[in-house]
Amino acid sequence: MNKQTRKTKLLDDGFMTVPSYPFSARDIFGDLRSRLAAEHRHPMSFERLAKMLGRSKSTTYNWFDIFHHPHVLGFLCLLERLPPTERHSFIEAHCRAYPTLDDPRLAHAPGKTGKLIELLNLKAGLTILTGGTDSSRTFVFTALGHAATRAGGKLLSGAGIDLHLPTRFVPVESLVYIDEALGPNHARQLIQRIWPRVLTSAAPQLFFNGVWSAVPEVRDDLLRCARFKHVIIAEQASPDVRYLKAKVSTPVHVLTLSASKLVPEGILVACRRVKRTKHPEN
Repeated sequence: MNKQTRKTKLLDDGFMTVPSYPFSARDIFGDLRSRLAAEHRHPMSFERLAKMLGRSKSTTYNWFDIFHHPHVLGFLCLLERLPPTERHSFIEAHCRAYPTLDDPRLAHAPGKTGKLIELLNLKAGLTILTGGTDSSRTFVFTALGHAATRAGGKLLSGAGIDLHLPTRFVPVESLVYIDEALGPNHARQLIQRIWPRVLTSAAPQLFFNGVWSAVPEVRDDLLRCARFKHVIIAEQASPDVRYLKAKVSTPVHVLTLSASKLVPEGILVACRRVKRTKHPEN
């Protein structure tokens, strides 16, 4: 009697073999899908999940509803043999930070985060995110992107460009990421290649991190988009506000970041609406 035959006979006799894991892969993926839907306050379609995973819709469906995933079950069987603190430490060590407006780094000032949510509801306009460090700007920028995606429900692709690799933060699935370290010329070429798709996107908000300074030739396009969409740009140095007032007729807001002195790693966001200059009548 070979090993497989002996194992089958044991199961037929009512014996259980190690690891005797009580959940199937479909149980695991189904539970995760339900938790994501509850967190995002919207059903998780396979299309949405596919965008999050960077896979096709058919592959995602197979992963959630068809495949048995013995490797996933094996991973969990090993993970559960760690003490709870080590188990959680392992997960934290291998998961990137998920920037949201509810994160303690921002939620310590609820009035400020409430203003950010109001800004996301603008039908058109220009919002400039500046100040702070490159890391804090990218954190707030990404949190706004996640909040916009969650609020909209339906996922729309081609909603912006970020010149930072998402190595530290969970990326916004509707954005295109470009490695700025490849050099300005390479980044410019990649942006120009996808620019028509970004401009014709049906997304109500467009997000750009580092693009304004890296590719000056697209600035006029961004300002034109601000007439009928909400354009959010993140830059270390704020663009010339007087120039923007002359070019943009829709609301312009400046979000200036600084470090909190009371909350470790806390980020303060000061929001200012730029008043348009009234020209004297002749």
